[in-house]
Amino acid sequence: MWEFSIMLESEHAKVAKFLFNSLKKYVEEVGGIITSFEEAGLIHIVIACDNAEKTRLFYYVKSYITEAICSYFKNEFLRKNLKVNLKNKVSITAFEKALQYFDKETDRYLVEKYLNLEKNIFLESFFEFKLKILKSKWLELTKIANENSSYLLTDDTFIELLRFLVDNLEVSFDTLNIISDSDGYQLLDENFKDATTSLKGDAVWLIENVIALSPRKINIYTDTPSEELNLISSIYSSRTNILPKHNAKIVDKGF
Repeated sequence: MWEFSIMLESEHAKVAKFLFNSLKKYVEEVGGIITSFEEAGLIHIVIACDNAEKTRLFYYVKSYITEAICSYFKNEFLRKNLKVNLKNKVSITAFEKALQYFDKETDRYLVEKYLNLEKNIFLESFFEFKLKILKSKWLELTKIANENSSYLLTDDTFIELLRFLVDNLEVSFDTLNIISDSDGYQLLDENFKDATTSLKGDAVWLIENVIALSPRKINIYTDTPSEELNLISSIYSSRTNILPKHNAKIVDKGF
């Protein structure tokens, strides 16, 4: 029997939930057991399976720990270290998310290089003491952004920087359809099926998910483009089509 434990500080409950929910499916597929509990300010995620399935689960455990660090830990690091004054929450979110996903393949490579799953892992200690080169890389990124923050106050310069950042993200989604409603936005795939786990969200949610999905093509269905839709259209300029909202209803009836 192979057993492995991931430990996190209680303040990272969101990360623990992501890891537990992501790994649960794969552990159960091989007949293993996964459980979690909190004790003395620490959250423990414990996995157990037959030794024959160890190699298979290794892949998923390593992949999702890497994702947790490159997404959740990097986002937290940027929020703490960025000192950029932008005009609104949507702009701040767009900038943070673009930086979060920028050069993510190198981030993943560095995490995986130092990630050893032969022993139980305390995630915060691993991040603080084994990933100093990754933290230095992120610190340099925030330093450059902070030193040039005055240029970001100009709309044209800000858009150009965002465009540069998203153009250098790896495309991970083909066609993204954005439907604008009076109470929020929907993100649908090329078949007009939900592209995210949430059915609908606000402007900040929209920006976060569009950048995270990094689509090859974006169709925006709206009759009155909002500030956030105009921002998306500007930074994804050559990939974006703005279409009448009723067109989405016509297409949607075919599915």
